[in-house]
Amino acid sequence: MKKALAFGALLALTMGVMGFGFGNSCCPPPTEPCCYTSFWVGDTVCFKLVIPWSFFCCTASDELITGWHIETLDGVVVYEHAFSTPVSPKGFEMQWDQKDMSGQQVAAGFYYIVVTTTKGEYKTAIKIVEKDPCCWTVLKSKPCGVSFCKPYIKVYKCPTCCVPKCCLPLPCFPCANCNISIFLGCCGDDP
Repeated sequence: MKKALAFGALLALTMGVMGFGFGNSCCPPPTEPCCYTSFWVGDTVCFKLVIPWSFFCCTASDELITGWHIETLDGVVVYEHAFSTPVSPKGFEMQWDQKDMSGQQVAAGFYYIVVTTTKGEYKTAIKIVEKDPCCWTVLKSKPCGVSFCKPYIKVYKCPTCCVPKCCLPLPCFPCANCNISIFLGCCGDDP
């Protein structure tokens, strides 16, 4: 009887310790999203809501965008924009200049872009990276998959065309509507 009682007490103690250990061993919040697109500090972030259509899935074509906001991983809204009248997502592009509601540059780190529609919310992650002034730095992204049936947010750097003034012997290039940034060097002290 004493052995059974001692075994029961030991079993209860073991289960209690294990329960306490498992109960308090919650997974910590992630330090980064599983997928994201990276941008340099100061880049203008362009994004649009893509509502795919195919014969194999039914998607609502009457979905309209009512607004969007930028939030931290903790859910704190740093910037918010609401449309006075809902907008069709077809061909509609939104832009964020990485500024908060007071007009200040947000800190480097991870953020969510959340687009609100008449049918719900869609979210994607971005990473804002500080350039190291003395080293070559490469932007690393972890691209998110896209769905052939469900709406998703397409994020990309806004198209720019930046060509400095002519510096002989380099030729002059007219500025056209291009999708990449071109930098040909500095002209003396004037970049």
